[in-house]
Amino acid sequence: MRPLTGHRWRDSHVRRGFTLVEAVISTVVVAIMLVAALSTVGASRSVQHQVYLADRGRLLAEQLLAEVLQNDYQDPNDAPVFGREATESAATRIDCDDVDDYDGWSASPPEGRDGTPLTNAAGWTRTVTVQWIDPLNPGQVEAAESNAKRIEVVASYDGIPQATLYAIRTARR
Repeated sequence: MRPLTGHRWRDSHVRRGFTLVEAVISTVVVAIMLVAALSTVGASRSVQHQVYLADRGRLLAEQLLAEVLQNDYQDPNDAPVFGREATESAATRIDCDDVDDYDGWSASPPEGRDGTPLTNAAGWTRTVTVQWIDPLNPGQVEAAESNAKRIEVVASYDGIPQATLYAIRTARR
């Protein structure tokens, strides 16, 4: 056999492993991909939390709005007065018997009709606003009885509104 010359020996030698430059480039690429992946996961969690807050706010607002709408348009027992009548407690909603009794009501954390705080509701606030409106133009607020009332329920988390629901209640004639 013929001995290998220096030139042929270098050509036939197979290089194994990475150079330092290749290792650095690979590390930088992996680091960039890791940062991008973590940013995506963080953004996804943020969106999930926002969706959770919107859903929870909507449920809290729906529950209270349904309660308000179960009541009469006007007080069935006393002379019609807008807001709570003198015989109705301001501490709970147990005495509310018409929709405008809820006007200005707010609780944080949200509570049941009897004043019992709702579970897992820390940081939440629910408020109710009731206004007379023009029955033909529900966006127009009226200063006196108009036979139509707009009920607005807002559920907020840490002072930021998450859900606002409206309903209109009219007097039956």
